[in-house]
Amino acid sequence: MRPKRGAQTTVAESSPSRWSRVEALLALVGVGVADGLVLVAHREEELVGAAVVRLHPPDAELVALVTEPNHRHQGVGRLLVRELERRARIAGCTRLRVRLPRRDDAAHSFFARMGFEDTHVAFDRAL
Repeated sequence: MRPKRGAQTTVAESSPSRWSRVEALLALVGVGVADGLVLVAHREEELVGAAVVRLHPPDAELVALVTEPNHRHQGVGRLLVRELERRARIAGCTRLRVRLPRRDDAAHSFFARMGFEDTHVAFDRAL
């Protein structure tokens, strides 16, 4: 579904009055509103995306980025990441990190296009 002509997407911190809808969207990726600073993207009055970031200068960590399925490939994720970057800089952060599963090629491509670099490999062991 294409955005309506003239419809603008805006990004702001999530307000408690809208947390139930934001929680439902973030639950798709296993994250909640208590996991960091939550930014939401709206197009007109409709929630179209959300992101969660933890700010711990000098680093910031993008914990979650999710877009409503019918609003993907319309710049919502890019807009949220740019706003997270702006807020991280203001908070004194010099690096924004995101951890991705190795098998998620779409996410890897998205973040590479946004200028992120693949900097390390993590090793995990099931206990």
